[in-house]
Amino acid sequence: MQPTNPPTTTDAHAAAVKKRSLDLIFLVMLMDIIGLTIIIPVAPFIVRRYSPDATMVTALSGIYAAMQFIAAPALGKISDRIGRRRVLLISIFGSAIGYFIFGIGGALWVLFLSRIIDGITGGNLSTASAYIADVSTPQERAKNFGLIGLAFGLGFIFGPAIGGITSQISVDAPAFTAGILSLINFTLIFFLLPESLPKENRETTPLRPSDFNPLVSIREIARKPGMPVLLIVNAIFAFAFNGVNSTQNVFMAQKFSAKPLEIGLLYVMSGAVTYITQKWFVQRTVARFGEKRMAIASLVGQGLGMVLIFSVPEFWMLFPVALLINGIGSFIWSTVGSLTAAKVQPREQGRLAGVNTALLSLMGVLGPITAGVAYDRIVPGAPYPLAAILFVIGAIVMTTVAAPKTRPIESSTWH
Repeated sequence: MQPTNPPTTTDAHAAAVKKRSLDLIFLVMLMDIIGLTIIIPVAPFIVRRYSPDATMVTALSGIYAAMQFIAAPALGKISDRIGRRRVLLISIFGSAIGYFIFGIGGALWVLFLSRIIDGITGGNLSTASAYIADVSTPQERAKNFGLIGLAFGLGFIFGPAIGGITSQISVDAPAFTAGILSLINFTLIFFLLPESLPKENRETTPLRPSDFNPLVSIREIARKPGMPVLLIVNAIFAFAFNGVNSTQNVFMAQKFSAKPLEIGLLYVMSGAVTYITQKWFVQRTVARFGEKRMAIASLVGQGLGMVLIFSVPEFWMLFPVALLINGIGSFIWSTVGSLTAAKVQPREQGRLAGVNTALLSLMGVLGPITAGVAYDRIVPGAPYPLAAILFVIGAIVMTTVAAPKTRPIESSTWH
């Protein structure tokens, strides 16, 4: 038996560069999500300057998601050709312009223009996820993809909080704050983030007009073996997740007479549980049970959590339920992301991430609309049992996925 070679100085340097880059890409994602959520508390007040219709507020979210659906696959393909770093710089600079225009305002059409610009250039998160796939070995993928869920968990805590605080300056201040955060993100990437996709792994075929058609991109990715099932699971999860999130504050206030501080504390605890799970449990648990089993357990656990939220009679009971949902639910981000990334070549990671973003954006429109109708027309809280059914369906669909048989060690090249 040959002894293993001790790590060299070069290996240690490469590991340090990878860790530093993953830390930085997490910070980029976190700041991006904070920017997205900062304007949540003030968007209705800004829109009311120009229109009394509540539908205008939802239309702003809808136009942003629609633009992402159209543009994200194309941005993903472009990043497969020119690298992740350049696309991240373009996307984040576009977000900054969009936020500043939103803050300046002046007319309803200006607000829509700002969200269109941000949506079209909004390849931030999809390109960041492709970056993570580039630098992760199979053993590391589940843990590293968990950074996405962690960024969402923390971003949805800090973003609205910062938005509420800065709104005390003026109702426009959160938008300008989001723009400044985007410029800070741009600066960090420009000076500190190395490129993750080496030139030899990039796509070399020229772009075609069909590459800018999101439906063509979705169809091409769906042709990969095993990919249709994973895309369906992703879509089911996003549909249910977005639907519940769009109505949960109304439900908690209506059923439990919960105060904003109480709801805020629940969000803080949820974010803390997500952080602890991603930081200390995802890698070792997935290494023991595998991505497929943990994805199924995550979906079933979230389905059970939805039933419990709908059923509990007291607000304080939501805290242990949130422990369950955010603990076991945190695995869905890392496991499904890891499984899908393993299905494509390095030069296709950007296109895959773009397709995932497009589907998530579409579900971000359809999920809340369906949940709102169910809440108003069936019974308050109806989105919860509906989501429970969808999560269980997702778990059943997930059982048909072929689990990876081997986990070979891959190397990463840094430029």
